Amino acid sequence: MPGFMSGANVADGTITTAKMADNAVTLAKMAGGTDGNLIGINASGDPAYIATGSDGQVLTSGGAGVAALMEAAGGGSDIQTFTSSGTWTKPASGSLIRVEAWGGGGSGGSALGSEQPGAGGGGGGYWVHWLLVSAAGSTETVTVGAGGASQTGNGNGNSGGNSTFGSLATVYGGGGGNRSNGGSGGGGVLGAGQIGSEAAIGAGGLGFLNTAAGAGAAGGMDGAGAGGSLNNAVGGTAIFGGGGGGGGSYGGTGTNGGGSYWGGGGGGGSRDGGSGTGSGGTSTKGGNGGKGGEGGGVNGTAGTAPGGGGGGAATTGDSGAGGIGKMIVTTF
Repeated sequence: MPGFMSGANVADGTITTAKMADNAVTLAKMAGGTDGNLIGINASGDPAYIATGSDGQVLTSGGAGVAALMEAAGGGSDIQTFTSSGTWTKPASGSLIRVEAWGGGGSGGSALGSEQPGAGGGGGGYWVHWLLVSAAGSTETVTVGAGGASQTGNGNGNSGGNSTFGSLATVYGGGGGNRSNGGSGGGGVLGAGQIGSEAAIGAGGLGFLNTAAGAGAAGGMDGAGAGGSLNNAVGGTAIFGGGGGGGGSYGGTGTNGGGSYWGGGGGGGSRDGGSGTGSGGTSTKGGNGGKGGEGGGVNGTAGTAPGGGGGGAATTGDSGAGGIGKMIVTTF
């Protein structure tokens, strides 16, 4: 009879699988529940609801005899990459933060209307900071160091900006190329690159691998990359500091910027006509330095991101802009 079967009329366990047709019980015949709940089997072997979780959580098992739970996903890492300034948001889980960053590259110099072309800009430095998650706020402001703007008039190049993670980590930019002679220094681990000089040898902090006597001093662990000078001196090399800028020349060949491992490469020195300009110093981790300018009315080449220094301008062109920095924040 229709409506005869009810819970009161059916003994427990009397309706077996063999007595029930496949697909006979539809959703409409099941008891209502709470939105988002799942159904599992508890330790007693009975059906039981699993409490609703929140967005992003996953279902985890504690093994036999332990109720399943909705929990935050674990075992992976949260990676937030910034190629422009923005806001970092702390993930729900993790204990350690790695901040990997490049400072902005400096632009080349320009001596518009002068006999001497501009020198190359210094590359931005690179460094990795490790932080406890507990040291960071729920959000942190991320500033990606801007590349130095192209110099379109008669003047030194513009230095690259520093990349910062709130107030917790800073990675330094490269210096702008001199308007007519020495290349600029690359960004060091603990200091920004300096602009090249027309009169004196640039003096950076103590470097681990200084070059021969008379060369531009190398940037050291505690200092910035030093600018080059008007003396044909090759920029000094460094490990933690930025490479020194190459010296410029009125009659000879502009010399190369110094290289670095962690810091940015130094900008190349310029010369007053023809070819033979100095190349930018190379960096293993940071941005490379920009090439010095030479005669012929050729614009300087823009630095490559992240953190490359811009090339110096010829006597009638614009200098190359520095490459923008970058930041990758990984939470483990």
